[in-house]
Amino acid sequence: MTTLRSLGLALTLAASGLLSACTDDSLPDWEEPLPNPGQLDSDGDGVRDHADCAPHDKSRWRATSAFEDKDGDGWGTGDLQHACTGDVLSRGWASRTGDCDDTTNTRWRIMKDLYPDQDGDGATGQQPVEGCVGDPIIGYRERPGPSDCDDMDARFQGGYPTWPDSDGDGYGAGTLRTVCSGKPVPSGYATRDGDCDPANPGRTVGRYVPYRDADLDGVTVHAPGLLCIGPHEPPPPGYALLPSGDDCDDHDSMKRLMRDVYVDTDGDGFGTGTPEKQCTGLQPLQGKAFQGEDCAADDATRWQWRTYAYRDADGDGDTVPESGVVCGGASLPPGHATFPRGLDCDDKNAAVRVSWAVYPDEDGDGVGAGAVETKCAGSTIPSGYSATATDCAPVNASTWRMLTYAHRDADGDGSTVPQTGELCAGSALPQGYFTSARNADCDDTNAQLHTTRTSWADTDGDGVGAGEATQVCTNGQVPPPLSAVGTDCAADDATRWQQLAYAHVDRDVDGATTPEKGSVCAGATLPTPYFTQASGNDCDEADPARTRWVVLYPDHDGDGVGAEPRQVSCLGASIPSGWSVYGYDTNDNDPGTTADEESDLELELLLSI
Repeated sequence: MTTLRSLGLALTLAASGLLSACTDDSLPDWEEPLPNPGQLDSDGDGVRDHADCAPHDKSRWRATSAFEDKDGDGWGTGDLQHACTGDVLSRGWASRTGDCDDTTNTRWRIMKDLYPDQDGDGATGQQPVEGCVGDPIIGYRERPGPSDCDDMDARFQGGYPTWPDSDGDGYGAGTLRTVCSGKPVPSGYATRDGDCDPANPGRTVGRYVPYRDADLDGVTVHAPGLLCIGPHEPPPPGYALLPSGDDCDDHDSMKRLMRDVYVDTDGDGFGTGTPEKQCTGLQPLQGKAFQGEDCAADDATRWQWRTYAYRDADGDGDTVPESGVVCGGASLPPGHATFPRGLDCDDKNAAVRVSWAVYPDEDGDGVGAGAVETKCAGSTIPSGYSATATDCAPVNASTWRMLTYAHRDADGDGSTVPQTGELCAGSALPQGYFTSARNADCDDTNAQLHTTRTSWADTDGDGVGAGEATQVCTNGQVPPPLSAVGTDCAADDATRWQQLAYAHVDRDVDGATTPEKGSVCAGATLPTPYFTQASGNDCDEADPARTRWVVLYPDHDGDGVGAEPRQVSCLGASIPSGWSVYGYDTNDNDPGTTADEESDLELELLLSI
């Protein structure tokens, strides 16, 4: 019972859904049934309104599914939709879908392998395409016709090819564009294809370059080809217009020439055996050599025969004459030489090599004597011998040569006398012998006497002599009673010995001097009355009471001031009565009248000056 009820409910819902579908406003020309249809058939099409999908259109009553067909060619497009139709589908609907062009009823199907002929001139495109067509086929042909250069214009069929020419050099590249015969070449296109550099007007088609140098070793191979370069542009690295050698391996810059090589076991650059051809570079490959005849195939230090003229068998650096050949390297091996080095006196003993002509040196001072002897020794003179034979004292090591001298100092006082001679000495003359003079010695037998001095007799013992000069041999100082000075002006007076100059005298010993120049024999200082400096101005050198010159004026009235005429008198310290040193008395007969006080002051100032 429950199952049947469920089934009845499902049928009821399905019927309700169908009715709802029939009243969908989205369907074209759909009519809503009356709210209470009952048993009505409004359009008389035999289908009651509640079941009629178009109750007011008797040509449509059946609800179905169809595809929209706008061009009415029987082929629809889009998704399957609800449709209200009669016995057959209404206009605008189709039971089939797949219309490739729903805007025209002349095309509805897709065909492959068609050739375009849109202008219907029989000329077609040359590549098969897929087209939307009807029946008959319009705008296409099932087989290709002549090539059509303009399929939209039946006047043009044949054409010529062009290619994009962006650099304007007359050569194009890229997608082919056919231009109808009779039409000009489009701007930016060229009728010649193959531009190798479309962005460079200086490069058009490939230029023939016959040689390659791929490994850039400077040696080429013949490998002709085309390069995208201008007619005057040099080829890039790795290419050449002219040959340069013939590279045997243009992929390896270390290999370029076919050469004969030899097996070089020791790696010294020289091989042995039969040569073989090998592609190599400036240097042979590892284990090979360009030169053969290695005289020591297992010794890298020797590879060629070399001649020698001298031998050094003991390796001491000195050679002896001996010629021959020996297997060597870049130079002769040790012990062989082309030129001599010394002359080995014993080439079997490395400790000796030099032949010395020497003399016995008994005292070991480095100088020998006697007959010459020949000794084979090392690089130095053998011990006990010397290269010279001039030892003047063969058994005395401190003297070995004759030295000359020109001066002697027998008493050792440091002063010499001329004397020449020769004696056996060492590195220098012995004490007391010299080649040049020292101070002249006046007595070389007495070390206390050595210097000659000029002297004078000093009778009074004042240290200054007089008389005839004599030469005395001294120790450097003139001994008493002699003097090194001979200018004593009073030889018998010890208090006087030198002449002293004076400029003033005071013979009356009054303390005032008068000018007088001369000299006098004296001691350390001038004696009285002689002076070098003035003291006053004595007006009478014979009278000690009078010492000065004074200007005097007569003073008749005794008032201390006189008047003209004046006179100059030689006086002592006092002024005589009736005289005055002042001479401005305006009235010399009146003691009460002299001059004004100011004049007195001026006069006193002048007199003081």
